[in-house]
Amino acid sequence: MLKVNHISFSSSEGGAAIAARRLHLALRASDVNSAMTVAGGQPGPGIQIFERRRTPCRIVEREYARHLRRKHEAQAAGLLSLAMVQSGLGRHLNGQSRQVLNLHWVNSDFMSIPEIGGLSHPVVWTMHDMWPFCGTEHYTEGHGWQDGYQAAKPGTIEALNLRVWKNKRKFWKRPFHIVAPSRWLADCARESALMRNWPTTVIPNAIDTETWRPASRAEARARLGLPADVEVVGFGAMGGGDDPRKGFRYLQEALSILRETRPDVRALVFGADAHDADLPFPVYIAGKLADPEDLRMTYACADVFALPSRQDNLPNTGVEALSCGIPIAGFQIGGLPDLIPNSQCGRLAKPFNARELAQCIDAVLEHQIAHRDQSITPMGAAAREHAVRSYAFPVVARQYAALYEKISQAQP
Repeated sequence: MLKVNHISFSSSEGGAAIAARRLHLALRASDVNSAMTVAGGQPGPGIQIFERRRTPCRIVEREYARHLRRKHEAQAAGLLSLAMVQSGLGRHLNGQSRQVLNLHWVNSDFMSIPEIGGLSHPVVWTMHDMWPFCGTEHYTEGHGWQDGYQAAKPGTIEALNLRVWKNKRKFWKRPFHIVAPSRWLADCARESALMRNWPTTVIPNAIDTETWRPASRAEARARLGLPADVEVVGFGAMGGGDDPRKGFRYLQEALSILRETRPDVRALVFGADAHDADLPFPVYIAGKLADPEDLRMTYACADVFALPSRQDNLPNTGVEALSCGIPIAGFQIGGLPDLIPNSQCGRLAKPFNARELAQCIDAVLEHQIAHRDQSITPMGAAAREHAVRSYAFPVVARQYAALYEKISQAQP
């Protein structure tokens, strides 16, 4: 039986790790021989921990990489990864029997660029951000990745990007098969100087739609102590307040505008930094939620889920909200048009018009209020149907299994 091994820095910490683990579980539920190799995270069936090598050479490499990051991080808009530290994982994987390797988020010194290029097994790479075809950046609004950083000047962050990008081009001689969870990220890969000729497929992130399902709004609000008759806007604040990419300031501005016509709205915020949420409405803090059932009930309290990101791939919070029957309001960027393909699942505003975002939130609230007597509103039902049709475990597992079989046959 064909074996697939998912290579991910973590099995549980961060959006990419959660998406990788869900895919692993979806494949196992479809009788695919799936394993995960990780540096850490929650244990689970088929999940193996790889201990990265500890040698003097690795210590020197890590210190030098830290020096470069510290030198340039003031110029960076977000996380930087150089992938110059050897972990020994490449040799470990090459010594195993034939399998398809599905790379996910492999940074934090889990795999170096040469190790990735030296893999002998067939490789699928599920991109969870822009790093695979960029230099050091995981997300960027620049365009150096499209022309190979030709405008880089010595001593700048762009020069470091060029250095890392050239390292990728040097060692990644054999094109891997790229999977993008959103059409936007696939288009970016096809427009990149590094991967424009690599085979690319769009397959969305998976979710267990049996676990993530609609719950009773009244029961959920009673459980969290929220009034039954107020309008509630939900927001996931995992890094949202500190990460400009998440667009939290647009949500603040949109809700300030919304307050002019809907003064009684309440905000429901969950996430690790939810306590820092500064919004113009009374805020209910759900905090960091690890239990899917707790998070499902939290989604059920919201009338609309806000996703005001400046850049995003296919965020897990959006997939979860839809699967729980909660419509979304956000900007027409990145993977959000995939999440909200029509006005039945939510509303999308022009980037980055806070007033139009406020109007989108208002339109969803108006619909939800008009159908509050129903167990699930028409928009909620449409959101749920889209999630089941597009992101359910069997749907996504089937697409990946077909791809694995195809590339396994193509590479003897």
